[in-house]
Amino acid sequence: MSHALRLTTTLACLFAVLSAAYAALHQDWTYDEPFHLGWSERLLTSGETERASQERYNSKTPAAIPNALARRAAVALGVTQPRALRLAARLPTVAWLALLLATTFLAARRVAGETAAHVATIGAALDPSLIAHGSLATVDVLYALATLLSLLAALALARAPSLGRAAALGLALGLAFATKFSAFLLLLGLPFLPLAAPGEARGFWRSFWRAGLCVLIAAALAIAVVDAAYLGRGVFLPLQDARLQSRALGWFAHAAPELRLPLPASFLEGLDRSLGSERGWGPVVLLGRSHEAGVFYYFVVLWALKTPLLLLLAQAAGLLVLARSGSLARDPALRFLALNLALTLLYFSLLFKTQIGYRFVLMCVPLMWLLAAAGLSRLDSRRARSFGVLAVLVAVAESAFYVGNPLAFTNAAVQPKRQAFRLLADSSIDWGQNRDKVQGWLAARGIRGSRLDPVHLLPGPNVLSLNVAAGVFDFDQHRWLRDHADPVAHMGHTYLRFEVDDETFERFMNAERRLAAGATNESLCGEELDYQTKAPGTQVPFVREEAPEPDRVWVACVRNERSLDLGFRVMEGRVRAGLLTAGGRCDAELLQDDQVSWRRLDPGTHALCAIEVPNRRPFLAYRVEAAWIIRGQAASLNVRPLTTDAGGIAGPAGARK
Repeated sequence: MSHALRLTTTLACLFAVLSAAYAALHQDWTYDEPFHLGWSERLLTSGETERASQERYNSKTPAAIPNALARRAAVALGVTQPRALRLAARLPTVAWLALLLATTFLAARRVAGETAAHVATIGAALDPSLIAHGSLATVDVLYALATLLSLLAALALARAPSLGRAAALGLALGLAFATKFSAFLLLLGLPFLPLAAPGEARGFWRSFWRAGLCVLIAAALAIAVVDAAYLGRGVFLPLQDARLQSRALGWFAHAAPELRLPLPASFLEGLDRSLGSERGWGPVVLLGRSHEAGVFYYFVVLWALKTPLLLLLAQAAGLLVLARSGSLARDPALRFLALNLALTLLYFSLLFKTQIGYRFVLMCVPLMWLLAAAGLSRLDSRRARSFGVLAVLVAVAESAFYVGNPLAFTNAAVQPKRQAFRLLADSSIDWGQNRDKVQGWLAARGIRGSRLDPVHLLPGPNVLSLNVAAGVFDFDQHRWLRDHADPVAHMGHTYLRFEVDDETFERFMNAERRLAAGATNESLCGEELDYQTKAPGTQVPFVREEAPEPDRVWVACVRNERSLDLGFRVMEGRVRAGLLTAGGRCDAELLQDDQVSWRRLDPGTHALCAIEVPNRRPFLAYRVEAAWIIRGQAASLNVRPLTTDAGGIAGPAGARK
């Protein structure tokens, strides 16, 4: 074994760990981290394990307890700076990444030899997705570690069955189940375990009693680990108290409501909610298109875009060489690992519909490198070694552009980087990690904060977060912008700057924001109302200092003889503003922080609407300051409050018609 290969492995691992630590310090909280920490912190302090109070508590596990304890320890040591506390909460995950790389080396050496171990570890260490998730207070890297440990323990048990190895498998499976509910896939792969047994060990697995005893020991220890992770809360509760709703587990609860299982009720409920929500949370955005139920090629595309380019080619070549060599047929261990990898990828590609990020298959990355390394280790030639050196150097160079922000990584094939949002989105590239920096970026460029994520494009600079631009939250909101304009630059790979000239804005207004007068408007905005004529350029104030009634909507009736633009700007507070639909409902956009919404009104009568949004904290003083803006031509305006009911507009505020 060459000294150069050992040195490269060491440097690659050092690069991964230091990059993850730096990103842990540099990045803002991502969307999920506060929920991981909050759920585990609450479990530690009060023993509470419910999942209904927050939507994102549905799949949280005690695996973030080390992160919560690390933050506690930092506070106890007198640390108060938010950035330092954030780093402290993330350091356990950096440690999991280091352990994952060490486990990858040991697993590959046991299965495919010393050279393969170095190749697999280098490939995993230079994978930006592992580095990215190794820098966050989440559980994806820990689950990748638990998956690899479970498969290693299973292989050890298959090769030389013993009660001790069965216990090791149980401990590893318990860790996996305490980390992520996806661990049930490991159970589906265990029936393949006899295929990994060498000839001299197969007799053991033919014995029902000996095999059964190993299964019982593994199951008992796995359950014990899960119970301990949940601090023993809710163990042996009747199934009817676990609030199970999915088709699979709900049937058991209905059939045997008094059945008591040696598992925490919160664990069963989390598994139940995961099974129920994995059918999808909404459209999946990939390659510039919105897919209602996900697509089978989602994770393949992300693998192709999120892996450094030459490492991607090396990994594909290694898997091809391994498949063509016949090793999968001859080597029980490689066959077992390949079957588990295939099972996982098939499930997440064909059945799992919550396709909102590469992180869901992160545990496959070390496993793929292990198998690819088994193939690459067979290519012992000067040309192969030269390509390997080049692949490592290029991978480091590609990652250098994302230091401190590895989550946003896309490989060199994605050019220009400001167009990456047309290929991938969501947590695969933008998970809120730059939210604390964007205001500084805007100020440095002289861009007003109101130009960040406007409700629709405006003349001049427009800065959209990548997911908003891609249409993750509302695919139609900025469809016209995606079809007719390109960003001129990006900020931190997660915010896109568009420059909209007057001609483009006029085309947009005519195509997307033009309103024709209608019969519904005439019925709500009759001539008997007290209209006030407003000159072009007038701003009609809308100021409220009393908390809004839950059934109140403000209707703005506009009468204009010529086409004009009507805007609604919110300077303080939050208001939903839009237009009344044919059914009498307010089809509105949320406006805040000096945002403005424009409509182009054809001559006639128009009924627009505004709904005040209460403070998130009711004890705070309530105030809304906004204004309707008339531009281009004079108009007559009447603004009045109405009440709503299930059928829409009911009548003047305080009365029913």
